Amino acid sequence: MSIPAQMLAYHVPGKDVDISDLVAQTATVRLPLVKRPETIVIMAGGMGQRMMPLTKDTPKPMLLLNGQPILEHILGQMILQGFHRFVFSIRHLGSKIRDYFGDGSKWGVTIEYIVEPHRLGTAGSLAYLQRTDDLPLIVANADLITDLDYRKVLECHADDVQVTMCTRQAEFQVPYGVVDAEGDQVMKVTEKPTQSVTISAGMYVVSSEFLSFIEKGEHVDMPDLIQRAIVRGANVRSMPIYDRWVDVGRRINYERVQESLGEGAGAP
Repeated sequence: MSIPAQMLAYHVPGKDVDISDLVAQTATVRLPLVKRPETIVIMAGGMGQRMMPLTKDTPKPMLLLNGQPILEHILGQMILQGFHRFVFSIRHLGSKIRDYFGDGSKWGVTIEYIVEPHRLGTAGSLAYLQRTDDLPLIVANADLITDLDYRKVLECHADDVQVTMCTRQAEFQVPYGVVDAEGDQVMKVTEKPTQSVTISAGMYVVSSEFLSFIEKGEHVDMPDLIQRAIVRGANVRSMPIYDRWVDVGRRINYERVQESLGEGAGAP
């Protein structure tokens, strides 16, 4: 019998990582002289159910850290690396995101929008992209603050690869003694073992070919879409990352970061 997920004691990646310096950088971000030609798509259309009731009237990407929206901090880190072409996929209270960021000119970048006609999951809106080039795309979630250098991920993405997934390790502890047995013969007992698994870090580089695996209008999450691509013969590779990485879309992480900054919840 498998152990229900809620019974496991998870070590949440990033829960003990200090990102206060990354948050502080956003206030003074400037686009460098060397610009990147690739487009970054940021998935910002989710309901933010893990963050309720904070997200009842505020989209999750607009929750504040150090007086600025989470999404602005994510955007700032990307701008510092020379990226200046962005597409925000929005739905839940999306007008608040659009009203704040506009066309991106405030930051010296270009921001376009995909307004999801209905809930499309974490990948479905990619079918609505209006491509003007054949360059790889970076796709990232709107609740991950990291100092990952996306330029290195692009370097890792080979021409014959359809998806490069950023991955990292996560640990969880089984809250019982685990028994290894052969029939009724007990061979080993391990008390509350910790197990490590490789997880998706929610950041990807995808080729134009990958978009052909999506049916326009369908609801599909990125893990399911990647699995579909693998079944159909796509070349999918992983890139382990060891950079600071905090999922501020988890209430426990968001509140911890707020506490480290000496502030409370709010929205612009």
